[in-house]
Amino acid sequence: MTVRQTAHLPLHILLVEDNQDDAFLTQEAFLTLEPTPQFTVCADGVEAMEYLHGRVQAGQSLPDIILMDLNMPRMDGFGLLEHLKHDPALRPVPVLVFSTSNSRSDIRRSYENYANSYICKPRLFSEYETVVQAVRSFWMQTASLPT
Repeated sequence: MTVRQTAHLPLHILLVEDNQDDAFLTQEAFLTLEPTPQFTVCADGVEAMEYLHGRVQAGQSLPDIILMDLNMPRMDGFGLLEHLKHDPALRPVPVLVFSTSNSRSDIRRSYENYANSYICKPRLFSEYETVVQAVRSFWMQTASLPT
């Protein structure tokens, strides 16, 4: 596995979000960044796993980061986290839970299932931009990501 320095390269973010409005707001907030990340959007955990397994089977690169909601149909975020972190091919990809829930039990359970970060979704677009800047600062400028 190689390490990717991200400061000057666009990130590929897998956004797993069933709410189209939230997916749109998240992507819009990231458009303020340079370089602008590339997004792939999946509506739930099942779709995300199909996408990721397809990339692994085809020998294609995986996303740099997975940004995911918890409450989704078919396979929720906890189920997705469990699958991701128990699959050796997918385990290295950082997973950021991005949820409206600020429940202590949801936060704890996310970390118990090896989430790399838990972020409560903001209510206002201006707050989205602040959160995105924090994500950018750490995951795009400070952290070295596996590829």
